[in-house]
Amino acid sequence: MTVEQDLRTLLAEGGLDLPSIGDGATAVRWRALAALARGDVSVARLAEAHVDGREILREAGRHHPGDRLLGVWASEHPAHLVTGERHDDRLVLHRSKAFCSGAGIVDDALVTAAVDGEQLLLLVPGEVLAPDRIDASGWVAPALGDTRTAVVDLEGLEIGVDSIIGGPRWYLDRPGFWHGAIGPAACWAGAAIGLVDHALAHPPTDPHGRAALGAMAAAAWSMEAHLDAAGNEADTDPADGRAAHRRALVVRHLVDACAGRIQDDFARALGPRPLIGDPAVIERFAALTLYRRQCHGVRDLEVLGDDLASDACSS
Repeated sequence: MTVEQDLRTLLAEGGLDLPSIGDGATAVRWRALAALARGDVSVARLAEAHVDGREILREAGRHHPGDRLLGVWASEHPAHLVTGERHDDRLVLHRSKAFCSGAGIVDDALVTAAVDGEQLLLLVPGEVLAPDRIDASGWVAPALGDTRTAVVDLEGLEIGVDSIIGGPRWYLDRPGFWHGAIGPAACWAGAAIGLVDHALAHPPTDPHGRAALGAMAAAAWSMEAHLDAAGNEADTDPADGRAAHRRALVVRHLVDACAGRIQDDFARALGPRPLIGDPAVIERFAALTLYRRQCHGVRDLEVLGDDLASDACSS
């Protein structure tokens, strides 16, 4: 089956109907995303965007048909900054948007754009995105290639003003933005645990290999514990935006570090053979390496440190 077919099946069977953040089962939500990535990293990447999009629309009090796949196209590239202006009850968009995952797969997309100088989130129906607006030629890497991540040309596109979701900066300023930032980390965790699954199915026989296997299992447990703890915290006060921001930075850092450790120990435990001869391992390893680049590393740690230091200085 293709990635799109897997997603459509999950959608039809309720596999993407995950608990809402803050409703008491947020840890279950993040565990479910990890489980999807444990099975297929590309499917999980698009599924995470869909469930995040559904959560965004729920927060905005907007209904979205349950049988339509959603994308969230909110990454900002300096050469592809979408702008627009209002004309009565219409919006006219200009320029293009980069890093549009699921282009040609999703039914609708949530798109960030600067409309009349205000940063807005727009719901763009897939029906207006003709195939000739989608350029996937820039994604040369085979890793995550089946997510159809592309540059989408929005020049001259007209949509109704009812497509505006929230007010200026609503998308970025709400606590849900930071709750949602843990979703990709859950997928990194699941993708890494998939490597642990392979190692457990092909356990090394030498002492050093067994030690590396033990380290991988410990890192996998640690990631799941981080996600559970973060979910439980989010449920206690989902409206606390500052706590959500700090928690997202911490969890993303910890999961990224554990996933990297698993990748290193995987190669130590099993040697190069699966990385050159097993297509499924090669694909997962490359997908995880690329997916983890969504973590901003020391930049996020600097932001976290500054925030914590400001508390210490004011006390």
